Amino acid sequence: MTDDRYRIAMAHQACEVADLAGQAVSVTDPDRALAQALEVVKAAHTLLDAALAYSRHPHRSFALDHPAEAAEDIADWLATWSGCRGPSTGHAHGGGRGPSPSTHS
Repeated sequence: MTDDRYRIAMAHQACEVADLAGQAVSVTDPDRALAQALEVVKAAHTLLDAALAYSRHPHRSFALDHPAEAAEDIADWLATWSGCRGPSTGHAHGGGRGPSPSTHS
């Protein structure tokens, strides 16, 4: 049986990728667009690591170390995002619950 923490870690990182990609939609400066795209790629790489961990082996991440907070972040993200239209309110992992999950991989 697969540990649900790995699935939560993967979902949490997927939210981070979506947040960063959503922010790229409104970028008008070419240099900033490149920087934002690089952030999306870094987060996507971490998502891939989390997916591999979910399927194969242990991987430490923010969500594995703080599963309750990660689950809450995911619920917040799902409540604020509607498809590709972007956030209707604040950032998914705001509210002082800690730094972005991509900094904890």
